[in-house]
Amino acid sequence: MKQIFPKILSTSLFLVLLGLALSCKKPKQEYPVVITVKYLNDTTKVVPGATVVIAKNDVQVTGVTGKDGKFSHTFKLEAILDVRATLDTGAGPVHFYGESTIRLVQEKTVSRSVFIAP
Repeated sequence: MKQIFPKILSTSLFLVLLGLALSCKKPKQEYPVVITVKYLNDTTKVVPGATVVIAKNDVQVTGVTGKDGKFSHTFKLEAILDVRATLDTGAGPVHFYGESTIRLVQEKTVSRSVFIAP
C-alpha cells in the first residue's frame, strides 16, 4: 500500500504537468496584407496584372494583381515595409509606377491602395 500511493501521486502530477504544457501553445501570429493597385488619374479603376513588390532589408515578396486589382500575402513577423507597384504597358517606354509604406499589425488585415501613374 505504501508503494502504490507515491506511484499514483507521481503519475497524476506528470499528467497534470503534461496537460499544462500542451495547453500553453502560443496562438499562430499572422500579419495579412491586401494591396490594391489603382490608376492615379482615375481612382475608380483598378489595375489587373500589375507587379507588386513588398520589401525592406532582407524581406521581399513579389506578386501580380488579379482581375480585381488586388494582391494578398500573409507575413509571419511584424514589420514596416515599402510597397512598389509597376505596370509595363508594352507600348514603348511608358511604364506606370507607384509606391507606399505599410505597417503590419498582428491578426489585423492591412489594406492599402497604391496609385500608379506614368
